[in-house]
Amino acid sequence: MKKSTSIHRFSNSTSSLLRALAGGLLAISTLLICLDRAAGATTAFFDDFSGPTLSSDWQASLPTMNQENRFFGPRPATYVGAPLYSFQTLGGSSVIRMTETNSALTRRGWSTTTSFSASSFHYEVRFNTLVQSAATSIDSFIEIGLLDPSNPGRYDLVAPFEGGNATDPQFVTGSSIDNSYTAVTLPYQNNTWYRLVLDAPSGGNIRASVQSDTGIELMGRTFGHGAGAFSSGFELILSQAMGEPTSPQPQDVAVDYALLIVPEPNGIALVMLGAVLWAGSQKRSKAKSNR
Repeated sequence: MKKSTSIHRFSNSTSSLLRALAGGLLAISTLLICLDRAAGATTAFFDDFSGPTLSSDWQASLPTMNQENRFFGPRPATYVGAPLYSFQTLGGSSVIRMTETNSALTRRGWSTTTSFSASSFHYEVRFNTLVQSAATSIDSFIEIGLLDPSNPGRYDLVAPFEGGNATDPQFVTGSSIDNSYTAVTLPYQNNTWYRLVLDAPSGGNIRASVQSDTGIELMGRTFGHGAGAFSSGFELILSQAMGEPTSPQPQDVAVDYALLIVPEPNGIALVMLGAVLWAGSQKRSKAKSNR
């Protein structure tokens, strides 16, 4: 009888151990799948400006928004419509070339027809400086931003700024949400690819930056708010803005693409899901072994 009882207990213990291992392996497999999905991302918007016409995803509609540089504090730049543009090829890439002559404190450009909602995102525009000079292009020859569709007085902006007739290069940012505007020195090279970026990490504040073409941040500024400030969503902005020259001046840039990436479900939440599954399998195994 004792031998039979021992064998029975050994069998139960072995079965419990196998069930625990099976449950653990299932939880680990689920966790790995979750982590793999978390590493992915969704392309919510992409335009490579291949032409021959401008995508209907863009609309010639922007509010009056402040323009910032080191010569004066934020002053309103009036929207005067879309810039003149053409589709060309530069360095093997299809580009939209925005070439316009603009008056003081004016802005030209587009916003997206679609409003996006996301707790985290990455908005990036790749551009080529072409030649920045008094004769060819000055001030914020390219600018990107986020616009609240429910209240156009709420926005974030980031841009290079070729001040002093392209002798005083700057990195400028502005947020009407924070009521904060900055301008710092940052030189740019002619005929060079850069990237303007607005990045909102999950649970963090939005960071505006200009990056090299390899993705190295050259200068950046973190706003005082995160993606949650755009509770009604946001539209993407692609534009040009002029400071205060005494007469109309040229602005010129080549844009390769505009890209908005929204990460897959938060990786931390998925890790927690995997942990819950693991704990659940452990609890069930213990309950069965105590029967």
